[in-house]
Amino acid sequence: MRVRRFTASSMQKALKTVRDEMGPDAVILSNHRVKGGVEIIVAQNYEPSSAKTSAPPMAFTEDGEVDDSHLPSPTFSRDKNTQERRKEKEPWPFLSDDERKQVNEQLQLQEQLETMKRQRDGGSAKTISASQDKEALRMALDEMKTRRDSQLDPVQPLQREPKAQQKQERLAMLDDMRNELHDLKEMLCGDGQKALQQPANFVWKKYAPANALQAKFWQRLENMGFDDWVIYQLVHDVVSHADEKGAWQLILQDLVQHMNISPSDRLKRGGVYAMVGPTGAGKTTTIAKMAVRFTLEHENASIGLVTMDNYRLAAHDQLKTLGQILGVPVQVADQEHTLSKCLDELSDCDLVLIDTAGLTPQHPMLNYQLEQLASLRGRVHTLLTLPATSTSRVLRKVYHNYKAAGIGGCVLTKLDEASSLGDALSALLESGLDLSYATDGQRIPDDFHVASAKALVKRAVVMAKQEQASQDEAEAQGVWS
Repeated sequence: MRVRRFTASSMQKALKTVRDEMGPDAVILSNHRVKGGVEIIVAQNYEPSSAKTSAPPMAFTEDGEVDDSHLPSPTFSRDKNTQERRKEKEPWPFLSDDERKQVNEQLQLQEQLETMKRQRDGGSAKTISASQDKEALRMALDEMKTRRDSQLDPVQPLQREPKAQQKQERLAMLDDMRNELHDLKEMLCGDGQKALQQPANFVWKKYAPANALQAKFWQRLENMGFDDWVIYQLVHDVVSHADEKGAWQLILQDLVQHMNISPSDRLKRGGVYAMVGPTGAGKTTTIAKMAVRFTLEHENASIGLVTMDNYRLAAHDQLKTLGQILGVPVQVADQEHTLSKCLDELSDCDLVLIDTAGLTPQHPMLNYQLEQLASLRGRVHTLLTLPATSTSRVLRKVYHNYKAAGIGGCVLTKLDEASSLGDALSALLESGLDLSYATDGQRIPDDFHVASAKALVKRAVVMAKQEQASQDEAEAQGVWS
């Protein structure tokens, strides 16, 4: 079930919007006038649960009257407080547990969205408040019971959609709302939580550290591979008399706090994920790790694989081999058999992973591939694959080349092959992307990890120390050789 609110200047326009966006089967729960027009609360795919107990068949007397002596007498609670407490504990008793949970989740998400919109608009927009929306939905739920009972036919059984399709639609709707919430957060914060931004009027060549401690930290962060603009933001407040160890810890903590990390391990819930990125970034290997990990964590789980790479020789072989090993179906998406059709055929799968072609910006089919993914945003969660072995300049270009796909997060790959992590972390800070996962080897699925800002910063420090030790050793050998 999907609950949405529509506003328009007239009832005709509102109904047209409802029909265009939610189809002819949408159920209007309530409508009323608001300032500037009308507001309609609509439910889609609402399918009431069957009655838990069936009423016994009616009996008739010889005179043709209904004999209701065999029916149980109705009982009424005279304790109004008891009824109120029961209503608060279990609102909307005519809904099933799943339906009640779904409505509650939608109400909570809508509250967050309305709050973010009001903050974004500076309070000037005359939108309906979240509390009003919530109250309207709750009042409308009372009408659902009557509507449900009127739709129940004791002769013709209800034709229910497959559970897998209902689950897929519910997940797609929730993902769409979460994506909207994420976009609003980015709009409110400028560029997400990306407070580290290059000052527009800063001339790097003219800048010099204000004191010896700043200079020391600058050199240390430079050895870690960070861009100058990041280093400046981290060290420019360090005073000369600060405790070196304490000041360094504060810099690292500041770095951790400014990194955007996905709040949860989305893969555990299943869903549809597409991996995009340049050739050699590790997309297919990452998909293999994700598929195997999901199989190990979810017994009897169903997985589907899709490849959109139709532009390289033998591009499908690696994914088809993986499908044979796991015993899962592999679909090939092209212009005739579109990605949307592939997903429809795999709608019963708990997890669907999509491999894409690493096309150059000049390739004529890159935009087509990105447009397909963007059109399925909300149904497909797109992850950008960023190899830690690349420079920040290259990674910045990768992000701009693929952001049209509607990127919802990223995976940092090849940590084990990188000599430093500063470039990759600088690119992440600049893009404001949520980092979801990181990979650091070829072992499947052991080298696939949920992203941690603290772990990455700690690893960056250790790698810089190891690199410095190697350089010192090489210099020493050069002196004594």
